[in-house]
Formats: sequence, structure tokens, C-alpha cells
Amino acid sequence: MTNPPIPSTLDEVTADWLTAALRASGVLREARVSAVDQVRVGAGVGILGELARATLTYDREEPGAPRTLIAKIPTSDLGGRGIAHMLGYYEREIRYYRDLSADNVAASPRCYYSDMDPENVRFVLLLEDLASLPIGDQVAGCSAEEARAVVRELAKLHARWWERPELKAIDWIPPSNDPMMKLAQGAYLMAITPFLEKFGGRMTPAQREIALALGPRMNAMQDSFAAAPETLLHADVRLDNIFFGSSQLGSAITLIDWQILVKGRGPYDVAYFLSQSLDPAERKSVEEDLLRDYHRRLLDAGVTDYAWERCWDDYRLSVLFCLCYPVISIGSIDPANARGVALTTAMADRSLAAITDLGCAELLERFAPAAV
Repeated sequence: MTNPPIPSTLDEVTADWLTAALRASGVLREARVSAVDQVRVGAGVGILGELARATLTYDREEPGAPRTLIAKIPTSDLGGRGIAHMLGYYEREIRYYRDLSADNVAASPRCYYSDMDPENVRFVLLLEDLASLPIGDQVAGCSAEEARAVVRELAKLHARWWERPELKAIDWIPPSNDPMMKLAQGAYLMAITPFLEKFGGRMTPAQREIALALGPRMNAMQDSFAAAPETLLHADVRLDNIFFGSSQLGSAITLIDWQILVKGRGPYDVAYFLSQSLDPAERKSVEEDLLRDYHRRLLDAGVTDYAWERCWDDYRLSVLFCLCYPVISIGSIDPANARGVALTTAMADRSLAAITDLGCAELLERFAPAAV
């Protein structure tokens, strides 16, 4: 069955469109969507996508037909949309749900339908509604026990793909130093001046120096991340992308937003999560313990030749690099609302605190700055 045209706005996700999409994917066979009620969700939570919870009414009963679902399309913000397209994020998320989610140990929502037109930066996903599960709040932070649950699930995910030949064979997941991924350095360098104009008043002089020094070194750091050992990274592990619990048995969390999927060093996911989703005092109290637990679980799952000292070093280096997320977000993307401002502010404050606490500035000396 032919796919319906990809909607350019959520208003185009109508009853007729949903009927055509769900029939094209085989979710519906006989029933039609007779009415749909949309509520926009995720304002100030997602940065690169727009989402709506759709409640569907059918003209007849059909087993397996979802009563609610989440519709996701690209952000209307031109800055965020351009960055996501430049880095291949939208296409990567579609490919994850089409090609990889069934083989992954990390729980993700069921995908009812997907379609994309990369040339025109248009895509759509219809995903399982996880509203019955508690979701994290990146602005509020989380408890130590919730953080432990996340880190343990990341250990399972990373051990599953650690140096696996089947991961190396997947050509649509880029390595950390793929030329497309290295475009992030250019995005950072364009964003750093407006970032400092907006946020510099909250930074110490030493933190400003670190932020300025990071940009020209990002590509060299990405080369180091791409060296073995390599695993599958979600690369956007933050509380707003985490539901606690799952509709799948045996998983303590469900991860959403698989659009930044990449191959690289496992502690990167842990570093991004702990440094930007936890209150700095909470992070400091559990940080090393959680990393040691993560490392033990990798070894227990069969990972070899990965010493604790290397794990900790990879973690610190990743904390430093992940400053790029709030810098690019604040410096180039319109947050659209007060919650978005609170989110990016929390990300930047926590990231800088972690970099300071862990003495990450010294790591910059390993990398020669590129001429920019």
C-alpha cells in the first residue's frame, strides 16, 4: 500500500492521514480512524522535534489498534531543524525503528509507522504512547537510585554491542569521528559567541576559557572517541528521554529519541547523563560509585581489556566534550518557551559544574587546536 504524503505540520496528522498510515504499515486492516483528538506534548522538553499525543476513535473494533499514540515530526525552529538535518539525526531515528529496535536490549517505544524524505527534511514517526509510565524531568533531576537504574541499563546496552562485528557492519550508524559528526565542531564555533553573550554571566573566568578552548579541539577529541573499544551509543541519554519502567518485560527504563545514535566509547552515554541530568551535589555523591558499578557490569557481561582507569578517563573526557550540547542549544536554537530556557540553563550549569569538579580542563592539553 502506498504511503500517504509526509505531514509538514502536526495539524496534517488527520483521521484520514492516520488511517492511510496505519494501513500502510499493517497496524490496521479493516478499521478506519473516524476521529482524532490531538494534544501537543513535550514543549520545552524535546529540542529537535515536535510531538503530539493523538487519541484515536475507530469506526469498528480491531485487535491491536492503538487507542493513543505519539506523532513526531521535525521541529519548526529553522536553527534546530538545520542542525538536525546537517548531522543526519532525523534519518537515523527512522532507521533505528525500522532496522534495529527489535535487536536491541534497551527498551524503546513500539513504532507503528515511519516515513522520511531526507532531501526535503521531512519525516514522521507514530510511536507507542508511554503515558502510563513515569517520565524523568531533566530540569528537576532525579534520585541516586533512579540514576543507578539508568546506568545499569546503559551497561546492558553497551555490553550487547561492545566491539561486535554486526555493529561495525551497520553503515548508517556513524562512528564518533565520521565527517558528518565532525560538523558539530562548526556548529559549536558558530554558537559559542551567542552562547557566551546569553550565558557568560553565570560562568567563572576559568569556565569561559574552557568553553572557548573546547571548540577547536572537538574534532581531535572525536577521533579519540572513535578508537577501539567501540559500542552502540544512544548519545542523548537525559532524563527527558527516559521513562521509568517499560511495556517490555525485564527493562527498568524505556529510552526515547534515538536520533543521535552513534558508535563510540560507552562511558560517553553515562557522562552525558550524569553531568547534565543530575543536580551537581547528587552527582558528586554517587558519581564514582555508579561508574565502578557500570564497569563491573561490563566485565561481568564479557567485556575484556577495558581497565577501570581507562573507563574513568573516558568518562572525564566525555564530560568535557558534552559541553557542546548546551553551548549549541543555547547559542543557536530558539528554546520557544520558559521550560526550554530552564532546560538548557540546567544543562549548561550542571555541565560546567561537572567539568570543574572533575578537573577536566587539564584534558584539553592532550589535543592540539585546529586552525579555525
